Amino acid sequence: MTESVPTVAVLSSSPALVSILGATLRSRRDWRVREFRDARSLNAYMRIAPVAMLVSDFTFEDGNLATLAQAIRNDEMVISKHVQIIALSRTVSPRMRRECVTAGIDEVIVKPMSPIYLKERIGARIAKGPTDHIVVKDSYFGPERRGRIPMRDHREIPVERRGDNVVSFAAHRVQRGIETRPEA
Repeated sequence: MTESVPTVAVLSSSPALVSILGATLRSRRDWRVREFRDARSLNAYMRIAPVAMLVSDFTFEDGNLATLAQAIRNDEMVISKHVQIIALSRTVSPRMRRECVTAGIDEVIVKPMSPIYLKERIGARIAKGPTDHIVVKDSYFGPERRGRIPMRDHREIPVERRGDNVVSFAAHRVQRGIETRPEA
């Protein structure tokens, strides 16, 4: 018996983002990539075909990914309730982080990101296989996270945005007052 080809679903209301991510992910011949522009289409597809990985913007026209993830996990008609989910977002607030953990979203990647980096993250998650999901008093449905090693808080590194697609890598120097300015 041959192993099944994993399906990667890409959901975004932006046609450009869906096209770029879809084209990049299709370079892996061992994945099946499906593109969606609304949550209803994705939900209908997930009722007829298994999906190994869902990559989506966190916010979209119909709501947000946390709400969609909970709907997928609770829908009896969905074939892949334990689909791995990667959210894409410009920022990660404490509220969004709580929503992602509660909904069982496996990973959040901050935009802008390289489509090739996303392809690597998806490859690593698919190779690892699906994670065991648990239910804790109807308040959490997702991967088992209680035994994880605590990580240091990364919020101490400030990120300065200059425009929509530019992130300054020297923001921490500006805040501490040690940025060097070129002499005129």
